[in-house]
Amino acid sequence: MLVNERFYSFLLKKNITLILFIILFINYFNQLKALEKISIINNFNSSETLKFDFKQKSFDKDEKGVCFLKRPYFLRCLYNDKNQKELIINNRILVIYHKRYKKIYRYPVSKSFFIDILNREKFSKLISNGESLENKNFFEVKYSDEKRGEITFFFNKKDYNLNGWRLVDVNNNVTILKIENLIKNSIIKKNFFLIPDQN
Repeated sequence: MLVNERFYSFLLKKNITLILFIILFINYFNQLKALEKISIINNFNSSETLKFDFKQKSFDKDEKGVCFLKRPYFLRCLYNDKNQKELIINNRILVIYHKRYKKIYRYPVSKSFFIDILNREKFSKLISNGESLENKNFFEVKYSDEKRGEITFFFNKKDYNLNGWRLVDVNNNVTILKIENLIKNSIIKKNFFLIPDQN
């Protein structure tokens, strides 16, 4: 009987030690992820402007071009295609402009994640509240919103720069954008983001 009690006592101590070790490991891992998120936020929010080349895949179509971003609410992406497509955000207005045909299509910016990317506070909340995912190549942060869908950001593990994102909209359409040749804090004037007249 005494041997059984000692054995159970020994097992109990071993299990408590194991449980404490697991709790400490999870706590350390969560703190590490929190530090990564802080580094991502600080790095991204330290930039007033960004310029980058992009490759985009959506609706089984491959596109590429260059984007210019200026905080807090300006974005212009020029696509290398026959329609000379442009995506322009100027404050709260989002348009797709087909320069070749002088056609403008307006969309509510509130239904996209662009507003969160452009605004420092919203970006910070999005990353802070997002789920950190395991990936050997990138830091990944996934954020879900029932009205807009789900976005997963990819960040470089060395310098915390944004490498792109994967967007799944509410209709399960997937858009993957890869960023290359990122340049920070170049001078971009606000008039570069003017929306063309429809005339």
